[in-house]
Amino acid sequence: MSNDRSDEPARLGNLLLQTGVALIKSGAGSSRIITNLSRFAIAYGYEANVDLGTRNISISLHQETKENIFSGSRSIATLPGANFRVISVISRLSWDVMEKKISLEDYAKVINQVPDIPTYKRPVILLFTGIAGSAFCFTFGGNALEMVLTFLATVIGLFFKQELVLKKYNPFMVTFGSAMVASAVIALCGKIFGVDTNLDHAFATCILFLIPGVLLINSFVDLLDGHIINGIDRGTNALIHAFAIASGLATVLYIFKML
Repeated sequence: MSNDRSDEPARLGNLLLQTGVALIKSGAGSSRIITNLSRFAIAYGYEANVDLGTRNISISLHQETKENIFSGSRSIATLPGANFRVISVISRLSWDVMEKKISLEDYAKVINQVPDIPTYKRPVILLFTGIAGSAFCFTFGGNALEMVLTFLATVIGLFFKQELVLKKYNPFMVTFGSAMVASAVIALCGKIFGVDTNLDHAFATCILFLIPGVLLINSFVDLLDGHIINGIDRGTNALIHAFAIASGLATVLYIFKML
């Protein structure tokens, strides 16, 4: 593991910062991030003190004979997303480093490949998210027509959201706009085709793909684990997203005089 190399603390510290940023961007909870980074450090004979925020991380490395041999920090510009593949790869890597004594060079190779980890193809995401929306509509009592409209609205709304995310618009405005687009599809279809039936189930379920589930879960877990500030931060972000969803839906209902 090259423990005798004088530059190892700096190399390891920067790799830990890179790993921490990847975990934050992927939507990992505070405890998971700290646990994984501590496991990496211990495997190479160091102790890591991690100061973690929802968009920043600071790390200090220590050894028994020295007080502080590395300190560094990094931050991300945007709110975290969700990528469970990245979280899974890093978690497995931390155990491999601990149990298989993987060298620092091999650790670096894997972490440098994290941004290139493939995700599901866009059409697959759109298709199955639309199917999930239709399934929710059926579960809540929607009929066949509402299920079809929910599928269409979910796919169009999600496509619109993906485009805005790629253009790096404000996340809360992205949520608001996507909710408007998805619910507008339902309203327009009802007006154009002269649908007389009540479309409440379609309206209620076409926006479910926007629910910030990862934020809500991580907020609750952080609060239980004692990461109060991070829990409040994530919970507040989730509430703003929920308000944006409700505002987008209400705006469309008001415009089409359905309130």
